[in-house]
Amino acid sequence: MPDLLSRLHSDATVLASGLLVFIASFLPWYGVTIGGGPAEAGVTGTYNAWHGLAGAGLILVLFSLVVAAAPPFFGEELQRRPFDVAAAALACAGAVLVIIRSFDLPKIDIPGAEAKLRWGGWVLIVLLVIQALLSVMRAVRAEAAQDDGPVVPDVPSA
Repeated sequence: MPDLLSRLHSDATVLASGLLVFIASFLPWYGVTIGGGPAEAGVTGTYNAWHGLAGAGLILVLFSLVVAAAPPFFGEELQRRPFDVAAAALACAGAVLVIIRSFDLPKIDIPGAEAKLRWGGWVLIVLLVIQALLSVMRAVRAEAAQDDGPVVPDVPSA
């Protein structure tokens, strides 16, 4: 029974972190300010992470969530390890794409103009790293559980 509870906790943690990544992807990721901020007579524009190549990385992260959530729908006789490994690989690939794109953005910091990664971008990077690490830990744990053999649940005797 503890193995089942820890497995459910692991699944819920990975899915919850993926949901947080999805929500954070709509925060202001990159922004441009010309001639001062909103309080002054300037122009400010922000973009979320779904613009450009980072959107492809976020799609990979969403695919990893679908793959991570899929095994319960296929029944108990299914081996979970391939799903966990695929989910971890997709999460890591998506995180790498978004992080590379985040640091590849043009940075401008001159008097009267500024373009840089905004606070939502930093939140997204942290959440992506956490989600990728949780997915990898889940895959490693699934591999260790498979090496130990099948887990037989305790059946109370009547």
